[in-house]
Amino acid sequence: MSSAKGFDRPSLEKALGSEFVQPELLERALTHKSFAHEAKDHRPAHNESLEFLGDAVLGFLVTDLIYRSFPTMNEGRQSKIKAHLVSTVTLSRISGQLGLPDHMRLGKGEEKTGGRRKMALRANALEAVLAAIYLDRGIEAARELTERLYAPFVEAVRTGRADVDDAKTALQEYLQARERPLATYRVVAEAGPEHKKTFYVELFVEGERLATASGATKKQAELIAAREALEFLMRQAQPPDPE
Repeated sequence: MSSAKGFDRPSLEKALGSEFVQPELLERALTHKSFAHEAKDHRPAHNESLEFLGDAVLGFLVTDLIYRSFPTMNEGRQSKIKAHLVSTVTLSRISGQLGLPDHMRLGKGEEKTGGRRKMALRANALEAVLAAIYLDRGIEAARELTERLYAPFVEAVRTGRADVDDAKTALQEYLQARERPLATYRVVAEAGPEHKKTFYVELFVEGERLATASGATKKQAELIAAREALEFLMRQAQPPDPE
């Protein structure tokens, strides 16, 4: 069940800037359930419960970080920033920067299907590692790591380089979290004089047209289409009301 890559505690602790008192927690945090289920001699603990805890720890620490970084900002804007910072895309990016995907323990099937590149798995691994640090060394150690990792992202928000309102990004995160292919956009028509054009765009996911929209620019039309598609998918995912 070995893979080309594998768990290496010393190098990972160096990347995290944290030595573990209970190293088994770090190993568990990088153990996917596919690895545990394929084990023949024993069933090693996998990281699902650590992901659950890590999601809560990360939510608290990021909320605290946003409050202290932007204390006068209104709640609606703070919520948008939080959604951006804890999104699958952002978590996956940070996970990659730390090298976590190289240390993940995956089963053969997950390895063959590119598990190390799956954004959801990468994001989950980061949450699990944060939970492991919290359990091993407490909330301040988890806070220190979170603030170090998020410093460039908070600065990007502060300077306006991060677009926390981008519906295309939100749709991308929604699809990738569910391991679905990304949306594609197609300009189907342009109308009006050159200085005042209207662009008509269709949005497709897996060949299915989910939205059509128009805008003064191609980007604007795509953003509107993405917002409509995301709202449609979220409504579709909701369970029916009980009779």
